[in-house]
Amino acid sequence: MEERGREAWQWPSLDSLWPDVRFGLRQIVRYRAFTVMAVSTLALGIGANTAIFTLIDSIMLRPLPYPHQERLMRISGNFPKGWVRAYQEHGQSFASLSGYGTDAEANVEGTDAAERVFGSTVSVNTFDTLGVHPALGSFFARENEIAGRDLVVVLSYGYWQQRFAGDLHVIGQTVRIDGVSRKILGVMPQGIRFPYADTQFVVPISFKGGDATDAWGHPFDKQAIGRLKDGVTTAAAQAEWRRLHKLLMPLFPWVMPTDWEAETTVTPLLDSIVGDTGPRLLLLLGAVGLILLIACANVANLALARAASREREMAIRGALGASGWRIVRQLLVESVLLGLLAGAAGLSAAALSLRALTRLLPADTPRIADVGLHWDVFLFAAVASVLTGVLFGLVPAMRMASPHLQKSLRSGGLSVAGRGSQFRVSMLLVVGQIGLSVVVITAAGLMLHSLYSLSQVNPGFRTGRIVTAEVSLNASACRQPGYCLAFFQQVEQKARTIAGVEDAALVDTLPMTGWDLSYIYDAEGHPRDARQVAKQAAGRTVSTGYFETVGLHLLRGRLLTDSDQSGASRAAVINQKMAETLWPGQDPIGKHLESVADEPSPGMLNPNVASIVVGVVSNTHHDSLASGFDEEVYLPMTRDNEQPQMMVLLHSHLPAAQTADGLRRAVAEIDPLVPVTHVRTLDEVVAASNSTPRSLAILLLGFGALAVGVGSVGVYSLIAYVVSWRTREIGIRLALGAPRWQIVRAVVRQSLLLAVAGSVAGLAGAIVCESLLRRFLFEVRPFDPLTFCVVPLLMLLLAVVAAWIPARRAASIDPMVALRSE
Repeated sequence: MEERGREAWQWPSLDSLWPDVRFGLRQIVRYRAFTVMAVSTLALGIGANTAIFTLIDSIMLRPLPYPHQERLMRISGNFPKGWVRAYQEHGQSFASLSGYGTDAEANVEGTDAAERVFGSTVSVNTFDTLGVHPALGSFFARENEIAGRDLVVVLSYGYWQQRFAGDLHVIGQTVRIDGVSRKILGVMPQGIRFPYADTQFVVPISFKGGDATDAWGHPFDKQAIGRLKDGVTTAAAQAEWRRLHKLLMPLFPWVMPTDWEAETTVTPLLDSIVGDTGPRLLLLLGAVGLILLIACANVANLALARAASREREMAIRGALGASGWRIVRQLLVESVLLGLLAGAAGLSAAALSLRALTRLLPADTPRIADVGLHWDVFLFAAVASVLTGVLFGLVPAMRMASPHLQKSLRSGGLSVAGRGSQFRVSMLLVVGQIGLSVVVITAAGLMLHSLYSLSQVNPGFRTGRIVTAEVSLNASACRQPGYCLAFFQQVEQKARTIAGVEDAALVDTLPMTGWDLSYIYDAEGHPRDARQVAKQAAGRTVSTGYFETVGLHLLRGRLLTDSDQSGASRAAVINQKMAETLWPGQDPIGKHLESVADEPSPGMLNPNVASIVVGVVSNTHHDSLASGFDEEVYLPMTRDNEQPQMMVLLHSHLPAAQTADGLRRAVAEIDPLVPVTHVRTLDEVVAASNSTPRSLAILLLGFGALAVGVGSVGVYSLIAYVVSWRTREIGIRLALGAPRWQIVRAVVRQSLLLAVAGSVAGLAGAIVCESLLRRFLFEVRPFDPLTFCVVPLLMLLLAVVAAWIPARRAASIDPMVALRSE
């Protein structure tokens, strides 16, 4: 009655599970060598998966720090600030809509010198749209969008701590930003980094009443973010935005091209932030997932080998009445315990490697500052550990529960431990390991070949021994005509006198940084209607020594001279790509280009104000080495296009740090409050443009090496086990006169056959996966012969190495000892 009552009121299956757990723990302690090997192998796979999942969780899955963030949308495109405000008044899909500008550095003045700090402009209702409240003070009010009442600023939490040491009385104080005093209104809450990850302050977007040029003119640099109303879908919001496009176009005070921003898309804010990072992380997750499968197959083979020593135990259990399921459960409990131990070790390894992993990622990886271990990472590690235990333990458990084990009990344990069918399963597992390893290492090989091809691309300019640095005046400095021009001319002159400097030049934006300024223009011989979009090229303002400093080759005409800086000559130099595009088969010298950026409604090309092409230079890659050549225009520094920030390029034979120190001293002699920042070499600039493919190749190479290492251990373990099982057979062969080299050849041949079968299967899998890699490759053919030949040869070599020690051991067997072993 007690037994029946217990069964009625308790969970007998769970109650009987505890003895299995205790027995499993005793088995783990008893077989220490097996435990260490299994746990360490599985920990590598689980740790790699946990580390990559941590990146995916922090970057792609963690919600943004805004309430109901699934309703926050980003509208693609760049608009004038008047467009965003007009949509606020006419749209019905968004409960709130706001705009924000580009992320730009500004000089924030201190006691000794100014510091360069990233800031942005935002609509006064931006924080209401986001649904956040200030940590201190208040946010912008509607009156702050009126010019003259916009001299206020909201600080980020981090900058408040850094600059003001968390002073609670900072509200109401003033700070000078680009020479303008602004009153501090409030501080953003901790963890809020908007609109960009490095934004340290925001100022309001303001309007000049009655000035249409102010609201609707260039720059078109405002992006939009909105919060959907309840029940409104993303598709409905996008349809409304495109529908209102035609209605709002007449609000421009001039004729606009009909297709201007006509294909605007509305995207969830989180998806727009993640961008192209998601596919790269998923690719890495697929690679480490294969590594975990390889580790499971490896440990499954080890478990099969150990199962031979437990055949008699399982046979006795079956003879005493244990069902097949009961034996399977016992063995699965043991494997799950091993999986949990490996999961704990893998989680620790992932936590320790996370800092190094984030350093390998490109610096512009979104949300990289938020990467860390969260509760769902621990849940992932726990689930992965349990599933791993079930996965590697299922095959040995099903085999040990089979009826043929009754023969072991009747034989008294004198039978040979292991049979051919058992080795067939083990060999299939090893072939699978090799195949999966081939898939991972092939992906790594394709990425390395792509990275090598990328590194061989000539950027089109000289990079060696050139130090670059940004020298920045206040944004308001150029309001005094000629001041910025004179200042930077003086900087260039002093830079030429720095010890070790052979040449010096100025440019407003460096190539290969993705920050080229757009030059919107009409060209001679290419008339267009006002409703057509104007042509666009990358525009650079340069000093006369720029071409010689970076080694651009003059192909036709002349270069810019000092006399062109007066602006009277209206000279411009274009690159070869632009000349061939605009005037194929013609002489471009003397042709006219007219900028229409400040006059959206174009008229006839006016040769009296248009720039005149005086020279053609060689092409350069201005965005990245993977992109083709774009059209480029080089304009001289004049009073009409002077800018408050310029990049200084110094061709020097001294170390970069020493050259930079000389530049800082030279600038300080002119104005000690002007900062010199972003010091790096042109080689570093080019390398930074390749950071994404380089980090992906390095990570895949590391994971590929890990996969090959685990796979090689699997080959070695199987061959060593087969040799030990065939000890008596090998002894008989040696006793009958078989040469020892034949034994070595037989063992190595078996390993090679496994490697060949695995390589064939792996290459088939790599061909299937190649389509997933194609978007990440540069000038690598779909079936790259180099990679697809080297990888199988590598696996064959590793198979020989893995089999060599067991083969030598087999050849050194003493026939008499082997025969007496039975």
